[in-house]
Amino acid sequence: MELCPSIKNILLLDSQGKRMAVKYYSDDWPTNSAKEAFEKAVFTKTQKTNARTEAEITMFENYIVVYKFVQDLHFFVTGGENENEIILATVLQGFFDAVELLLRGTVDKNEVLENLDLILLCLDEIVDGGIILETDANVIAGKVASHSMDAGAPLSEQTITQALATAREHLTRSLLK
Repeated sequence: MELCPSIKNILLLDSQGKRMAVKYYSDDWPTNSAKEAFEKAVFTKTQKTNARTEAEITMFENYIVVYKFVQDLHFFVTGGENENEIILATVLQGFFDAVELLLRGTVDKNEVLENLDLILLCLDEIVDGGIILETDANVIAGKVASHSMDAGAPLSEQTITQALATAREHLTRSLLK
């Protein structure tokens, strides 16, 4: 029995079931074709449901899948058959809310494609190796934003730590000249 809840995968698919951003944390699907087959099967099973207002839960091939649809995107979080559905739903909601914050409320396929780096960083901040790290959307979005902040960005758009790091870098460069 595992003591820590774990995630098998997090999927973000478009309205045709094509990959937008996916992350697998388990060897249950050893090949890329097995992963794509799972994605297609989950999408086919869930596409006719109405999971637009709140997350839905289903059992699929001995996995618990929690999912939510927004605009032309389908968000999925998969756990083992013995995982707590509430924890999986919390991970899903944290992922969705963080994406919504990072994309400034415009959660659709085009925005996701334009900001795919932020989405992938978001996945990395939520789960690592199947272990849940964070579910608070504000914390996730803050960490992703700090990772993606350009050192050349105006100081007004940087956090205090980033501004100090930028100042230190400029000072070091000026001293080395």
